[in-house]
Amino acid sequence: MVLVFLSFGSIYAGGYRVALQGQRMIGMAHTGLSVFNNAETAFFNPAGISFLDKKFNFSIGVSGIMSHIKFQNTDYNWAYETDNPLGTPFYLYATYQATDKVGLGLAVYTPFGSSTVWHQWAGSDIVNEISMKVFYVQPSLSYKFSDMFSISASLIMAYGGVSYNKNINRYLTGDNGEKTNAQLDSGITGAAGYDFALAFRPTKNLNFGINYRSSVTLDAKYGKATFNNVPAFLSNTLKTTAFSAKLPMPAELGVGMSFKPMDKLLVAIDYNYTYWSIYKELRIDFKNGLPPSIAHKNYHNTSTFRVGAEYQFNDKMFVRAGYYFDESPVTEGYFSPETPSTDTNNFTFGFGYQMHKWAVDFSLLYLKGKERTDYTFVRGEGPSAHKFGGTYVGNAIIPGIGISYSIK
Repeated sequence: MVLVFLSFGSIYAGGYRVALQGQRMIGMAHTGLSVFNNAETAFFNPAGISFLDKKFNFSIGVSGIMSHIKFQNTDYNWAYETDNPLGTPFYLYATYQATDKVGLGLAVYTPFGSSTVWHQWAGSDIVNEISMKVFYVQPSLSYKFSDMFSISASLIMAYGGVSYNKNINRYLTGDNGEKTNAQLDSGITGAAGYDFALAFRPTKNLNFGINYRSSVTLDAKYGKATFNNVPAFLSNTLKTTAFSAKLPMPAELGVGMSFKPMDKLLVAIDYNYTYWSIYKELRIDFKNGLPPSIAHKNYHNTSTFRVGAEYQFNDKMFVRAGYYFDESPVTEGYFSPETPSTDTNNFTFGFGYQMHKWAVDFSLLYLKGKERTDYTFVRGEGPSAHKFGGTYVGNAIIPGIGISYSIK
């Protein structure tokens, strides 16, 4: 019985990558591997820092994620919608040209995260609420071998936190009549990762870029599991306890090119390959001697295809637009509704206004998820086990604003 109660499944949501690392580049479909024009280069391709034409560049920005997921099961006439809180991933970048050949960069950004809230729904024994926030701190060193070629190396340090709530099962209530639920909370830290990048500029109007960002394993060493509304007959079983868990942040390889077919038009094309297959399972070890909880994930590697453009009206005004297709890493047969992950079509728009040393950039991303029907999540064990599922569809509207500053 205890094993059933503590089989939380996945604390972390599937497909928890957050691609919102720069307002200029979001407007261009979050391309940027070969676009070297402001401090956002410190994230997209640190090797490009050496190609920036300003000695010092600074950029800060934030996005507001307004997401919505619908669930329906026609067999039982179930229909539910999430009530997700506003997500606010941020970034802060700075670059400095130390010499003609050496460039320094610092990037602080939010590469992974999720936030989903289901209220009084049929899957409350799987998840009620889940929230994960992770941010990276990445200092970089760039070296320019020539006016055409540069490389960079970066160190990555990861930090964050996670919160998760679910009912023990669909029926169990405390003596007060409220559903018995489990609340898991933990801060998370990560072992150091790294980033290597190349930038190549064969002509004034043609750039190429390659960037590899390593995986980082997050460690929840000091988690706390709390049980609420526990009936008296289980008070000695469902006690507050510590737990630990590990979660890998996948490595990513990106290649891109940008070119100017005309003087005022910039076009960028990127391809990203994410090594999600590192996420095989989620293991939770409880500190009170209970057996561990193991949720099998078996994610697969994914591709993202991006194309974006920027048109410069004059010295001050820029407009941007783009599209990208993002694959879900969730393998058929391992779908879980903590945060349903599906293939998505993404449409982006942007506007920039330059004011001498300052610039302000606005972006808007519309994410349209493909409908996915899945009945692979199994409730219970043994003869009482049965499948739970239905049809999921989601979308998100994500506006953002960023401010940049540069000096020669």
